Amino acid sequence: MNIFRPSLSFLFLKHAFFSFREGKSPMRILHNFFLKDLNIKGATLDLGSGKNASYMKFMKTEESSIKTVDFFNDSEIKIDLEKELNLERNKYDTIILFNTLEHIYNYKSLISQINKILKEKGKFEIFVPFLIGYHPDPNDFFRPTHKYLLSILRENGFEGEIHLIGVGPFITSYQMICRYFKFSLIKLFFFIIVIGLDKLLSFLSKDWFTYYCGTHISAVKK
Repeated sequence: MNIFRPSLSFLFLKHAFFSFREGKSPMRILHNFFLKDLNIKGATLDLGSGKNASYMKFMKTEESSIKTVDFFNDSEIKIDLEKELNLERNKYDTIILFNTLEHIYNYKSLISQINKILKEKGKFEIFVPFLIGYHPDPNDFFRPTHKYLLSILRENGFEGEIHLIGVGPFITSYQMICRYFKFSLIKLFFFIIVIGLDKLLSFLSKDWFTYYCGTHISAVKK
């Protein structure tokens, strides 16, 4: 298990400030910065996304051909993720599923079908929120822990590496209340404070990491 903890560098603070101006939450800001090291290759499907997903600009996608898949967004392929994925089996190199699984009632079926359309050793990049508010789009069903999410992936033929995003009681609390601050500079000021407090707490408590905003798992089809 890995804990993503970016340093308070100028690059990160610049990213955070402009992301707050765009209306992004602390969790989204941290996850998008995490994605800077993610290299997407080959034939790729981005499930549950429209054509202009904001996280795409953070990943390395030069070596990929990406198509978006969803029923409700302005996707290139219109498929209801609650139903059968009528897509060619063993075709895709990478599947992306960010901030979507919590909205799917038949989530186990979806993960099973993702395995079928991936090539052998194909990659599955998934991010699911944990400690955040209710956000129906159009539904919002559950919040899996990182261990449960990894267990579901293993049951469906994947092995993966866990990355916890937004870790600590202060950042998870700030995720809940940040929306009530109006100005980006104020949001950034408190963002820096809560990151520092969680870092301090990590030296004082053994269970500080039990609070986290979400889980990213980089999985591979076995």
